[in-house]
Amino acid sequence: MNIKLGSIPDSHYHDYRLSVMFDGYKWDLQAGDESTISDKVVLLEPSDAQFLAENAVRLYHETVKMEHALRTRPELVRELGISEEMTTALCNSNYDPTAHVRYMRFDFHPTRGGWMISEVNSDVPAGYPEASVLPRLAQGYFGGYSQHGCFGEALAERIKTHVAPGATIAYLYDTHTVEDYQIVHYIGDLMEKSGYKSMYASPEHIIWQDNMAVNADAILRHYPAEWMECTPCVNWQEFVNSQTPSLNHPTALLTQSKRLPIVWDRLGVDVLTWKRLLPETKCASALRNDHGWILKPAFGRVGEGINIPGTTSDEEEQAIRQAASDDPSQWVAQKMFESVPVDGLHLSFGVFVIDGQFAGFFSRGNSKPRMDSDASEMPILVRQQ
Repeated sequence: MNIKLGSIPDSHYHDYRLSVMFDGYKWDLQAGDESTISDKVVLLEPSDAQFLAENAVRLYHETVKMEHALRTRPELVRELGISEEMTTALCNSNYDPTAHVRYMRFDFHPTRGGWMISEVNSDVPAGYPEASVLPRLAQGYFGGYSQHGCFGEALAERIKTHVAPGATIAYLYDTHTVEDYQIVHYIGDLMEKSGYKSMYASPEHIIWQDNMAVNADAILRHYPAEWMECTPCVNWQEFVNSQTPSLNHPTALLTQSKRLPIVWDRLGVDVLTWKRLLPETKCASALRNDHGWILKPAFGRVGEGINIPGTTSDEEEQAIRQAASDDPSQWVAQKMFESVPVDGLHLSFGVFVIDGQFAGFFSRGNSKPRMDSDASEMPILVRQQ
């Protein structure tokens, strides 16, 4: 690994920050009192960029194979922390992967032992503008470095292979948040430039008939599948049985659970890349000595509920341990790796893969090794050869 951090020049940072806001779809630039837009840029060597891209693609193919196997093993799906009703629906659906667009984001970390991953964001990965627009905005300040992949453009091209121009694409998100709206709005603006129409809505606004959406020709769902099951007025079964092209189909929930490693040895699937890059993971109930281990919720996001030493208050630590003890079926214990900070910042690298093709990446940095809401997004640039 050869990772460097560059800085946007002080004299240009104000303009850069405004460009990120208005061109990079980061309308909400604050998390409490902290800016979510760093002046830092991650500078990678081509060998590291190649490693991340190639291994993310391998992980993607292994993950898809596990999804396929899980659909025939409902007893193992239940071990992932998925409800019985959702398990039955996913395993009995007429899911055709060729009819939908499938994408994931794998989170890599530089550690004492080399590159490792902490998880896959399989269902609704965030970071669309960060892996698309931010590198373009930053590369002008760093001669000899350039953007490597553009998630938005790659996703737009895949959508075009499934949906004809002039069609209406529904972008579904939590309509109570600006953060989710700005993420999907970026893709919507891209598609409108190619003649598509946009509908920004909540899942409850989709009208269904005969397993087809009546008011949309395609669905980009930035709304977690397990949330739909708990949201009043959402007919989540229709999404599971949908014949309308989806990005992602709810089948992605099968591999979203961080309990996936608990069942993968019983799937009859080759997951060598996963086993090489993911720390040892087991059910929280199997943890006898917590030294060197951390707890993670099966469906946690944005670092929530992870008790990395030195990153939680005593109150939060106690709440995490109590929750894992009360319902270990919704938690995992994972062997802790030693994150290697770069210039004082711990980094994670979110690497996107769309339908088996590398599609771009971005980084998040934090002064502590947990990538939570305090972390700042940073574009990644790769040295030109």
